[in-house]
Amino acid sequence: MKLRGVLDLSLGNFLCLRGFAPMGDLYDISEPDPSIQRDLLKDHRKEMVAFLSEGEYLFFPEVILCTALTHEGAEGEAVAQLFESVQLGRAFKNLTFNDYHISGTVRRTRSAQESRVVEAFQSATIDLNENLKYKFSRIDGNHRLSATPEDPKFRAHKTPFCLIFFRNETDASRLSRVLFHNINYKQVPLTMEQNLKLILDEEGLFPDEKLKTDTSFGWPYYLARKLHSRLDFDLLPNLKPFIEKEPRTFLIRQFTFLGKKKVLKNNENAIKRYKEALGRVNALFDTWPALKESENQGLLAALVYYELAPPVSVASFVRWVLDNHLHLIERSSAPDMIQIFDKVLEGRRRTIFVAMPFGKTKPDEHYAIIQRVCKEVSKAHNLKPALKVQRVDWFHDGTSYAIPHKIIDMLSDCGLLIGNLTHCNPNVYHEIGFVMGKAKAEGKDVADKLLLFLDESVITKKEKAVAFNLQGYKQLRFTSLTKPNIGLAPLLRENIEKFFKL
Repeated sequence: MKLRGVLDLSLGNFLCLRGFAPMGDLYDISEPDPSIQRDLLKDHRKEMVAFLSEGEYLFFPEVILCTALTHEGAEGEAVAQLFESVQLGRAFKNLTFNDYHISGTVRRTRSAQESRVVEAFQSATIDLNENLKYKFSRIDGNHRLSATPEDPKFRAHKTPFCLIFFRNETDASRLSRVLFHNINYKQVPLTMEQNLKLILDEEGLFPDEKLKTDTSFGWPYYLARKLHSRLDFDLLPNLKPFIEKEPRTFLIRQFTFLGKKKVLKNNENAIKRYKEALGRVNALFDTWPALKESENQGLLAALVYYELAPPVSVASFVRWVLDNHLHLIERSSAPDMIQIFDKVLEGRRRTIFVAMPFGKTKPDEHYAIIQRVCKEVSKAHNLKPALKVQRVDWFHDGTSYAIPHKIIDMLSDCGLLIGNLTHCNPNVYHEIGFVMGKAKAEGKDVADKLLLFLDESVITKKEKAVAFNLQGYKQLRFTSLTKPNIGLAPLLRENIEKFFKL
């Protein structure tokens, strides 16, 4: 295999051969250096494959590879001759190294401005052995080259390259790290917002249909363009500090993320749904003023996600954020916040709220049995997190909270309501009604509730039976707390295991 290009000392320092070659050839002669290259990112590699399959915008900067001229022992005469020839502008022929030969030619011309000045142009050919003992290391372009095997046509794509020759392995190991650092961290690239402005604000150059269909862009670009032109911060004053500095970047990331989560689809309705969600989130900041202390885009993105992804209550997410002071974090990732809160919800879905009359002996006995049965079920099925039973009068967080508000909070987050209809307590009916209304608002056919009733035959005549509006609902009716078949415990265990699909 032969590679040809211009040979010179870049900025008078590193010896480089620059030229063009098929991607397949560059892939074959090189490998990533595990000491400096990150692991390949699957999503980035998929994007690279899609990009290589596209024609119109296909362009790459240089792939940068490096090698040591001497791998074993002291530097030979060939190394000294190569550097001397390049510095003096002399031709040379078949300088031999471990895996290749290098030949160079020089072309001289007189300067058009000054006839006494001679300009030298040095080209070189590197003739590589078929089986390389020492492959070139990839300093920049690893993801680009890694996509080469995905399609035979990729191998033929001509791409610019820069081969850097170090005198020995010590220089190669040390200096390749310096170059990798300078390439990746020293430069000051355009911000994502500046880049997006060049694309989204130029409808004449990049029409809507181009944004939707081109693999370099996609529907998130189109949706971001359309919504960006419609954002009115007079209507969204609470969201202005979050979005106004980088609106295009925020919207692109939002639509990309929500698309992956399948919360929004690639259609025109996505703009309407997202805009409505922003309006509802803006109102949340008035309901919970503490949120206004934040300018964390990750928090805002998560709030929008939960507004668009029922049945999770966005109010539950806000309470969790404020209780843990997460709104004070300057920067956070929306996917990370959502993943953690979903784990919190998983625990809450194992929470059983017991609605019951207080000050009555038998309901207290019933509650003790519910606790024991849930503990037995958790142990039998090795549940992690375990089932957790709650009643509002036993809840303590160190504050004097409003009991009705706390009941609503606990009902909103619990996985199952057990309503004890014994004694026909109006507060119990209210709590059952709240859970039924919540289920209807979330589009559920059945509320997550289980109703208990100590059969009226063992209640004094002064007590009421089940009221009319709940008579038609299934109830666990029992006449004993201890008997195997008709007692509360076996009936309760059977139903709890069915509900939690155990």
